[in-house]
Amino acid sequence: MGMKITSFIALVALILTAVILNATNPSSAGPFGILVFFVCLYILFICLTYVVFLTSERIAAKFFNFKNSRNESKYKTYYYSTVISLAPVIYVGMQSMGDVGIFEILLLGVFELLACFFIHKRY
Repeated sequence: MGMKITSFIALVALILTAVILNATNPSSAGPFGILVFFVCLYILFICLTYVVFLTSERIAAKFFNFKNSRNESKYKTYYYSTVISLAPVIYVGMQSMGDVGIFEILLLGVFELLACFFIHKRY
């Protein structure tokens, strides 16, 4: 996806998340409303991390003459952004269920590291 499409999707997800937060509360929204909130939050974080990765890749290419295969890099960047953007959503979910301590945050970090390592080795 290009930067414009990704930015547009992020804007739509941000607006939808803001509407959900301002129009309802969790008890009146029900399970479907909570699911829609988490899906919109996940889509928003995917788009933001993807834009940050593409921007940093372009900056690195400009300053360091970094050249690589764009097709492979786009897919790998998308895979990394999907895994990394899952962490804040999982954290918000854990925070909504109860107290989150250092052990839970460390487990989430280990999960993220293992997922990124898998992407690095697989793709």
